This record gives sequence, structure tokens and C-alpha cells, in this order.
Amino acid sequence: MSNPLSKLQAAIQAEQMLNVANEARALLGQDVKLGALWADVAMAALTSGDELAALQCAQKLAEELPQNVDSWLWIASVYSTMGRHPDALRLMEGQMKRFPDHPSIHRRAGRALLDMGQPGTAELCFRKALELDPYDAQSYEGLAQSKTFEPGDADLVRLEEMRLGWPESTTADKRGILSYALAKAYADIGEAEAAGRRVAEGAAFYRDHAPFDTDRHEQSMDQLLSIYDSRFARANSDAGMLDARPVFILAPPAAGASWMAQALGAPEDVVKLERNNGLLWMCASPLGDHMPDDLLKAFMEGGPNVLVEVGRTYLQRLDELVGPARRVIDPSSLIEIAAGAAGLCLPAAKFVHIKRDPRDLAWAIYSRRFRKGRNWSYHPDDIARVLRLHNRLCERWQDLFEDRFITVSYEDLAADPATALKPVCDFVGVDAETVGAEAWLHSETFKTDLVGVHKRAGSRFAAVEAALDRAGLI
Repeated sequence: MSNPLSKLQAAIQAEQMLNVANEARALLGQDVKLGALWADVAMAALTSGDELAALQCAQKLAEELPQNVDSWLWIASVYSTMGRHPDALRLMEGQMKRFPDHPSIHRRAGRALLDMGQPGTAELCFRKALELDPYDAQSYEGLAQSKTFEPGDADLVRLEEMRLGWPESTTADKRGILSYALAKAYADIGEAEAAGRRVAEGAAFYRDHAPFDTDRHEQSMDQLLSIYDSRFARANSDAGMLDARPVFILAPPAAGASWMAQALGAPEDVVKLERNNGLLWMCASPLGDHMPDDLLKAFMEGGPNVLVEVGRTYLQRLDELVGPARRVIDPSSLIEIAAGAAGLCLPAAKFVHIKRDPRDLAWAIYSRRFRKGRNWSYHPDDIARVLRLHNRLCERWQDLFEDRFITVSYEDLAADPATALKPVCDFVGVDAETVGAEAWLHSETFKTDLVGVHKRAGSRFAAVEAALDRAGLI
């Protein structure tokens, strides 16, 4: 009997993300029953960057295995990835009636409520999840994020008791999650030294759980910099798809990219993608290793070429995902390494770069747990080296696409969001008044991620500062 997943598995093995997405879509178009294997297909589609295909695969999973709680959690997870948090919440509320004693349902509902800006209701969901499973580390994390702790808080005592009383078999990632939750609690009550200890502890657990090869990352970025050189500074617009809709936000973690995307996406004729989307990265798969001779050949030959195809595929998938819009704000965390491809394949696209004080930035990254990826964020030297590479990449993209590139500082955004965004709005062509109103409405971002936050880090910041100094960032 033939393996219905063989072509998908071959595409995964070849690391051709667009082919992975296309093979997942091909399976959706066939009359095939995969049962629990739909979860594997959904994961492949989601990893590739095809959120719509991932959602349909998750729905197939639930259709074939409706009594499996994980089927419905899969759908909710994809909804959340797509930024469709109300849909995720409605789905979980429905499943609570069917699976009232399943903690993951309540936790997922709590996460959706947090993402919707309803921490009070989210807190109730996380407490229910913990009532059902007292060892659910992610629910402790959600609880910590749903409230502001006060001195003598009973929840802080409970968190510390759990940290000390974990079963011996508890995995490093769960221990790390709880440590980061405690760090947030201590920061709330102004105990900088205690918060710093828990940050360092959580980071150590995660380094053991998910190590990061910084040397290999640096080699890859150096190769990328060697490929996209000055030969492309005056790229011929005929080589790509001339479409002014895409606006890409370039920013490191903890620099306000999601906040800016939400603000710029406020006008009715503008839509935004989520920070964790991989759409452009997936569509750029046909560029392969981005070899300069191949890219130059695409310029010289004229007519249909790989750059046009990449741009066309991205725009087509955009239309599928968000429908018609005059502007699309794409803050993908992968844009910093895919900006060269974006600039060549979409020669009318524009770039907005957010810079932040390296001291604040490094501590903000180190002191939080990222739920997806970012395994370089758990060691000061890894953080410093990756941030240095980020700066080098952004400098290169600014050199290559100078007239399509604007930079704004996090500190200016925090001080006066509407004023700081006005030149950005003029540059990308969106209504500044609507954007300014949205920016002020959600300016609490800068109250939870403060300018000058490194000054509140306590003695643990010394190691971070030394790493920044070694990397030449300060």
C-alpha cells in the first residue's frame, strides 16, 4: 500500500517550504482519510507558513476524530496563530461543554482571552485549569500574565511552593516556564534581585531543553550578507512584482513590532498579518540558496523569472489570507533575514525598521519566555551576538533599498506614539489620524515594557551588559 504522505515527507526532507504547503493542499484536495495523521499534515503546513492549509487540516482532524480533545485544540491553536482569537475562544467555549474536566481547554480559552485584552476573565480560565491540573506550568504562566502581583500575594507563595515541590521527573521546559512566571511576579512587586534570579534560573532550564547553535546562525547570516551586496542597490523594478501594498516591519523581539502592526493596520483599507507568520519566507522557497549569480540572471533575462514568481505567489497567498486591501502590514519575525528577497521580488514594497536601546532590548528579551522559537534568547552572549547580526542585516537592507526604508526608535514611540508614527504613516501611505488614535488606545505596551527597563534589572544585568560590550553594541 502506497504512503499517502510520501510526497509531503519528501518536501519536508528537502526543506522546500512552498512545496510542503502545496503537498498539504494536494492532500486536502484528495478523498483521503488520514485520521490522526492530519495533525502531522497540519503541523507541516503551519511550519511551512501556510496557515489556511493548516486550519483546513486541523478541521479535517476534528471531522474524523471528533471525540479527541486534541483535534479541537489543534483548530484553536491555528486560529490563534492567525490572530483569530475570538474564533479560538468561541471554539473552546463550545468544547468546555463536551470536555468540562480537560485543563487544556480552559488554558487555551484563557490564552485567547489574554490575546484579546481581557486578563480578568482569562485569570478565571487559568485558575480552572490549575484546579483540574495543579502541575500545569503553562497555566501558572497564564495566571501570572493575567494579574499584577502585590506584596504577600498568595499566588506568589503558591508559585514558589510549586517551584520547590516539582516531582523529580518534571521536565526542564516546565521548570523554566514556572521560573519565568515567578520572575514576572517578583518584578510586579519591585523585587528586582529576586526577579533576576528567577530569570537566570528559567533561562538555564531552557538552555538545557533547547540549545541554540549561535556559531551556525552567524555563519548563515554572514553568507546572506555576502549574497545581497551592492549589485542589487539599484534593482530593476521589472524583475519583480510591482505592487505597493506590502509594508514590512523589521524589528528584533521586544521592540514593538506587533504593536506597530496593529496601529498601522487600523484604517479600514489596511490589514495586518501576525508577527509569527512565515508567508514571505515560504513563498521565497524557489530562490533556494539565494545565490547571487542566479539572482543577477533573473535581472538580466527579463520577462517571467523566479523573482516575479515569488512576488506573485506572495501576493496571491495574501489575497487568500486577508482579502483585498490597499495596504498589508507584515511584521513577520523572519523578515529580517528575508528582506533581501522581499525587496527584489516586491520592488514597490516598503520597510519600517524599529530600533531600541540595546540595554533595554537585551534585558527585555532575556527576561521573558518566548512561546515559539527564539532559543537564542536564554544566554546573554547569544542575545548580544544575534542582536549584532540583526543590526548588520538591517543596515544592509537600508543600503540596498534606501528610498523604501524608514527607521523609528522605540523610545520615540513610547514617548509620543501618534507623533512618532506620523512620518511612518506618510511614508507608507496610511491615514495618520486613525493610526494615531489606535496607537494611543494600545499604548499600555510601553507601560509593561518600559523604556529604561534595564535599570530595574538588579545585579543580574551585569552579565547582559558585559555580553553587549563584548559584541560591540554599547
